[in-house]
Amino acid sequence: MNVREIALRALDKVFSGSYSNIVLNDYLNNYELNDSDRALLSEIVYGTIAKKLTLEFYLAPFIKGRMRQWQRNLLMLSVYQLVYLDRIPPYAVINEAVEITKTRGGLSASKVTNAILRNFEREPLRDFSDIKNDKTRLSVLSSIPQWIIEHWITHYKFEGAVKIAESLQDRPKLYARVNTRKTTRDTLIEQLTADGLEVEAATLHQDGIISKTNQILKHPLFFKGMYSIQDISSMFVHDAVNPKHDDVVLDACSAPGGKGLHVAEKLTDGHADLADVHPHKITLIDNAAKRLEIDNYSAFVADATAFDYGKKYDKIIVDAPCSGLGVIRRKPEIRYERKSEDIDSLVKLQLEILNHVKQFLKPGGELIYSTCTIHQMENENVAYTFMKQNEDIEFEPFDLPTLNFSGHMRQILPYEFDTDGFFIAKFKRRVIR
Repeated sequence: MNVREIALRALDKVFSGSYSNIVLNDYLNNYELNDSDRALLSEIVYGTIAKKLTLEFYLAPFIKGRMRQWQRNLLMLSVYQLVYLDRIPPYAVINEAVEITKTRGGLSASKVTNAILRNFEREPLRDFSDIKNDKTRLSVLSSIPQWIIEHWITHYKFEGAVKIAESLQDRPKLYARVNTRKTTRDTLIEQLTADGLEVEAATLHQDGIISKTNQILKHPLFFKGMYSIQDISSMFVHDAVNPKHDDVVLDACSAPGGKGLHVAEKLTDGHADLADVHPHKITLIDNAAKRLEIDNYSAFVADATAFDYGKKYDKIIVDAPCSGLGVIRRKPEIRYERKSEDIDSLVKLQLEILNHVKQFLKPGGELIYSTCTIHQMENENVAYTFMKQNEDIEFEPFDLPTLNFSGHMRQILPYEFDTDGFFIAKFKRRVIR
């Protein structure tokens, strides 16, 4: 099976609800492909997903009538190659698409594919200036649904929405977090560099490094627990927690455990409880802790809206379920799966979690709320609502020196520091006498 057939299978799955990273990793592991074909497969799959609305705009004048979804997906991945991948000759793209269609749908369908792609290849690309509505044009140009664009315009003005949308077209940087229990950042960089990896210290976080190669994902030092893969923006949760050596900490929505284990690494005399509602994800936490050689933790199944934790905590982390709009670069399909009506139910869940877990916070204890989204209703609105609903809860300031920030909440936008979009707010439970 050739690369484009595999890519089509992957797209069929992703556009039917599967996660792109899981599907692609599965195919990369199960098909024998050389390095160039592996790179091409990743490029075609992620690129087609990321440019879906743009590709549909380009194809719209050429598609007449109804068409099966797999054939639309094939046309999109073919047009992606024709528009964005100069190194592939157009005749090769078109011929492969025709053969795939013939195998899947027969001679008649293959003639349709051939006609559409040859007509597309002959005609100049459609001009985005043909779209008169500014919001629609930005949506199509960035391939981000219009309801998301409209929300960003409301809260960041049109110029801000453009900057966010443009930044989400960039490839995400690959960050790793040093396990400071086992090594230092300088030592790790020296070892990785000696093995030919291009890595450097991240200026934004003292525990972070930046890698220019995916080799870091499977390097022996990873399996020896010297580092974890984690975006810089989510490392700031640790800084907001600012754990003392003997704190007892709860990470209430923990899987896969990155933030909670980051805190546990620093608790020389303390303990971290890492909980998640999904039983199979507890295995992910345990596996990560074992690899990192962290033992001052417990991982268990718990519904954060109802579970009795049976103790009081110095610090609680709620990295809440959210719309994920801040990680579009890493999970490109999430923008199409989310709908505007999802936000209300997410906000309800986020507040339910906060209002439940806060009762397990010691008087004077601190709660850190975080999301990986860029949506004001899930972020600032939830933070203010939570505080207003609880007279014993108040905002607590925290510092992020590398961001020149001191305050009680911070929305990190992806264009600011070339990280994921992320939100952090910090609260304190008042001591009421």
